[in-house]
Amino acid sequence: MIAFGSASSDAETGVEAAKDAAARARLALRGTAPALAIVAVSASYDDLDQISRVLAAQLGDDVPIIGGTAAGAVIGPGKVSSRGVSVVLVGGDGIRVAMATAPLASRDLVEVVPAAKQLALAADGAARDGFGEFACLVFAPGPFIDGEALVAGLRKGAGARVLLAGGITGDELTFDRARVFADGGLRNDRIVLAGLFTKQRIGIAARHGWRPAGPSHVVTRSEGPLLFTLDGRPALEVWLEDVRAAGGTPPEGDGLLVYLVNHWELGIALGSGRDLCAAEFVVRAPFEVSAEGVVRMSASLPEGATVHIMHASPDELLEASKAAATSAREAAGGKVVGGLVLACTGRIPALAGKFPAETKGVEAVLGAPIGGSCVYGEIARTKSDVDAFFNTTMVVVAFPK
Repeated sequence: MIAFGSASSDAETGVEAAKDAAARARLALRGTAPALAIVAVSASYDDLDQISRVLAAQLGDDVPIIGGTAAGAVIGPGKVSSRGVSVVLVGGDGIRVAMATAPLASRDLVEVVPAAKQLALAADGAARDGFGEFACLVFAPGPFIDGEALVAGLRKGAGARVLLAGGITGDELTFDRARVFADGGLRNDRIVLAGLFTKQRIGIAARHGWRPAGPSHVVTRSEGPLLFTLDGRPALEVWLEDVRAAGGTPPEGDGLLVYLVNHWELGIALGSGRDLCAAEFVVRAPFEVSAEGVVRMSASLPEGATVHIMHASPDELLEASKAAATSAREAAGGKVVGGLVLACTGRIPALAGKFPAETKGVEAVLGAPIGGSCVYGEIARTKSDVDAFFNTTMVVVAFPK
């Protein structure tokens, strides 16, 4: 059986918050030794460099830690905090864990392939002992990580059987303080992976709730995450035309990027019938816009792709997150002991004050405690999925009872 414990704290200092959250999450395990800690901490704490030491003192030096800095909010049972620490612990005789790290050294992130292969070999050994299910949690320091390249490396190294979940860690939208827990501290030059080997399948699902708000367009020029033209015209020009036609009022100047990120993103049409995000588009967020109409996206965008400008109401977002929780719970066998929640930070403004209601809705559907954080990009893949990297999406990881 898998044991689960979670807690969050919004104490004034990072040390106090980490100590409090870790202690209460440990109590929630009811005497079971933790096999893995999944931790999110606000980057604005002045004492970030002491967090790893405090967690080790509370949990034990032998408990591996994965996670990193949160993108705007941390999530605990029944609670969302704009600043704090969230700790999720898993353990018990139904789960084994193996860790790997990769240096963040190239744009195509090929360094993640051998790290993922290392976990695949560990999964083979675990399967011989009866732990036949293989899931991988992964965190990389954002925001300028090409999520498509990261997922491609994970799949190449770990193989088609792996389930994926994780995120691009963030900060308070300063875009310069994102870190991950790796090698005994919080670092910005590593990607960290945890292989979870279980007897029952972990449920993973993602939904976003965004819908097309305009006509289809074709990507006619792109280079990696840089989007130059749609239908042969400057991408930003086409984007803003669709926003205005759909009733939006894009501001001029510095507020434009934030407005698009929060309300008018880009959706890639890849068809329906997939288990993950079925009948939905894969949503991509703009990270930079230039005066020449070039848009830097959150991940690579292939030329020839069909895309739409996307929009969503708060109610549509709330329904999507409940659907994600339902799918994750069902994939885990219908009964769960807890859930890891990774939500895009863009959902906070898009929900217009209803983000705490969203996480409470997920917790109610799971019928179990949750923990997690907001991130800059979301990773989720089941065995049948083609797509694995998303933006403005809710990812739910359900641990089976």
